[in-house]
Amino acid sequence: MIDIKNKLFIVDDHQLVIDGIQSLLNNENSYRVVGYCNRPLDALNQLEVTPTDILLTDINMPDMSGVELTRLVKKRFPTIKVLALSMFGDKQVIREMIEAGISGYILKNTGKQELLYALSQIINGHTYFSEEVTAELMKMPTHQNGTGALTNREIEIIRLIEKELSNKQIADKLFISERTVETHRKNIFRKTSTQSVIGLLKYGYEHKII
Repeated sequence: MIDIKNKLFIVDDHQLVIDGIQSLLNNENSYRVVGYCNRPLDALNQLEVTPTDILLTDINMPDMSGVELTRLVKKRFPTIKVLALSMFGDKQVIREMIEAGISGYILKNTGKQELLYALSQIINGHTYFSEEVTAELMKMPTHQNGTGALTNREIEIIRLIEKELSNKQIADKLFISERTVETHRKNIFRKTSTQSVIGLLKYGYEHKII
């Protein structure tokens, strides 16, 4: 028999949170929790052998943060979508999680209906951010476009790309690692729906970024 349920994997260092989410989804026809763990490193190993559609992850965890876990998951398992779970909607953390590649961000005080709606949106290729998280996002200075919000750092990198600087030169100029620049570039291309530097520069000119 074909399993048509969407497969969820949960990572949280508090077992009570995992048990609570499982309880909420027990009788749902569209979702099935296929695995869970309390340590991010264990999650990476289990995802290798556990087909998963959505990873639900805490942010503040020992050994590895949800931000770093998301980066690794999106690199190793690009088809897995990530929904962040947190007690707080700190704008810096939200920014880092967005840049890492999440599809949604909800608070742990979320009720069942909002959780189901968030999962539905993500499964269908959309993003979902809870009302409190959205309020924090609105406070961030960004450039809005059709596919997402470019951060000030991303706009800065676009302008440096236009000056024909290499990733290493950009990293040295901004005092960040070359790997971080590469991550920013991937996010920029995704958000602007471009696939080449020429396409990106055209986007930048059209939107008056450069």
